[in-house]
Amino acid sequence: MANLLTSHLLAAIDWDEYLRDGRELPPSTVDWIKANGKPNVEFEFLVLQKAIERNERVQRSKARLRALQNQRAYKQKRAEMMKSKRMNWNEIRTEFRKKYLSLPEERQKSFLLFLNREYLIPAAELGVITGLKDYQIKYILYKDGGSIDEEGN
Repeated sequence: MANLLTSHLLAAIDWDEYLRDGRELPPSTVDWIKANGKPNVEFEFLVLQKAIERNERVQRSKARLRALQNQRAYKQKRAEMMKSKRMNWNEIRTEFRKKYLSLPEERQKSFLLFLNREYLIPAAELGVITGLKDYQIKYILYKDGGSIDEEGN
């Protein structure tokens, strides 16, 4: 967000504080006003607001793109697993569930993280495998570094 701070915005902030609170203007702002004139506070704040909204849209679109990429990678890994083990997905899930339940409780969390990171299994599918609720899985994943993307995949 540092790229959103422009000299125009900083001058507008100082000018707004000067008008509202009577604070003394810093010398750099005085020089800026001499060179550029009085800042338009409302306009500069509007520019900042639009820049923040644009930044948030870009982040959401990147998150959606990562979610789609991870979903494709998960489907590909799942198909490879089914082909290599010569089992259908339900049988593989059952195998993962038996393995998960056979582990002591302190190792179950690391197995859950392993399934998410190694096989790219999304949180919803992990719920089916482990029997945990969605919020419990997300808590474990986020506590230990987060799931693969913001969408819980």
